[in-house]
Amino acid sequence: MKKRQIINYLFLSLLTIVMASCSKDDGVELNENGEVVHPEKGGQIVAGDPLLNDFVIAAKDETIYTVDAQTGEETVIYSFPDLTDFVGPADYNNGTIYVTSDDNSINALNVADRRFLWDRYMLEFDFGSMGATRPICIDGVCYASGGSGVVVAVDEVTGILKWYYSTEPNGRLDYVLNNNQAPVVYGDKVYVFSEKSYYSDVPSYLHILDKETGRLIQKQKLPYEPTGVPLFMENTMYLPAKNLYVIDLDTFNTLWMLEVNGVGTPFVSGDKLVVNAIPYGQSIGSVLYCLDKNNQSILWEVETGANSLWEPLIVGNVVFSNYDKGTSFPGATNAKPFALDLRNGEELWNNQDVSVDFSPVYANGMLFTHGHDILRNNNDQNSVGLLAMDANTGEVLWLNPLFRFGSHIAPLVVADNGVFGPSSYRSK
Repeated sequence: MKKRQIINYLFLSLLTIVMASCSKDDGVELNENGEVVHPEKGGQIVAGDPLLNDFVIAAKDETIYTVDAQTGEETVIYSFPDLTDFVGPADYNNGTIYVTSDDNSINALNVADRRFLWDRYMLEFDFGSMGATRPICIDGVCYASGGSGVVVAVDEVTGILKWYYSTEPNGRLDYVLNNNQAPVVYGDKVYVFSEKSYYSDVPSYLHILDKETGRLIQKQKLPYEPTGVPLFMENTMYLPAKNLYVIDLDTFNTLWMLEVNGVGTPFVSGDKLVVNAIPYGQSIGSVLYCLDKNNQSILWEVETGANSLWEPLIVGNVVFSNYDKGTSFPGATNAKPFALDLRNGEELWNNQDVSVDFSPVYANGMLFTHGHDILRNNNDQNSVGLLAMDANTGEVLWLNPLFRFGSHIAPLVVADNGVFGPSSYRSK
């Protein structure tokens, strides 16, 4: 049994989405690049069969649910003790949900029989903690970081500890407040980004660990704390840390840099990179940039309102993200979802009647998020919750008001053709 917890924290949403390849199965005509040839026919701007989507992993208060992706109907998977919060999104593999809870533990739940399988505290730190990260489960191992900067790798089936590593400056396990972002697994290495220390002037570092043993291979001082989730591809790291740094992983030389005053999680598709940023010299407004990743030129830019650094994603020739109108409450959002043409930044649709809390999660022609469908009905309580939208039009397809209040995690969609999360979700 788990201890009751009384500490709430802001969850971090950490990692990249795997996009399903386009096909002709849904009748959309595609070119050789998988792009919709005639989007004006039928209003379709992306290809994808929504029937491939099975369920969404969601949470309310102390309970983990699956939600039918077609109807929005929820099923209870497991209820934790009172006042338990979760770090999201969760992870999923082979019928098992993996989720980090605020008692500094990774937990495994079986979907088929709704059974609690195991939990693993991050060493002796079995107390409510800020700084715990969502689990990353790949190749039979789950990786996560907990309070006091401890990174663990545990067996995906049994929860047995394989190795641990501390990002505390001297490698000690001494309850000092030292936070990390969620680990990133790339190739045969684990990349851990530690934040600037609470108790001294120790800067932010990148710790590169051996994937099998947890042994420290290399430690690099970072120019600033990460402000989004780094993207790794083609032996290159796209590091959002105030500016966007594009770094060669062999030499750690900076290949090029986008100088801004704050930058979010980047998304790369082909030769294009999209990222939300606060322009250099500004502090209030944000901009969605589309860059040519080969020559670093800005192809287009679109204002995205208040300075929230959303996680845009690309599907075919479409960019999905949010425009934040801002609120009078610190830390709150008033975000409106939209779709843009990747080639020129022109708007394809926007939904002014929905206010959402998360960056979009795309899966097979549908978008999933949490928010307020303002014109849904006269009962405001039944207009807020977990919702699904048509990615081609922005129309809300269903909304489950059970999730209007409580502790929410960013949606994770389990489909016949993969697992889908926000653009920072690093899939298998």
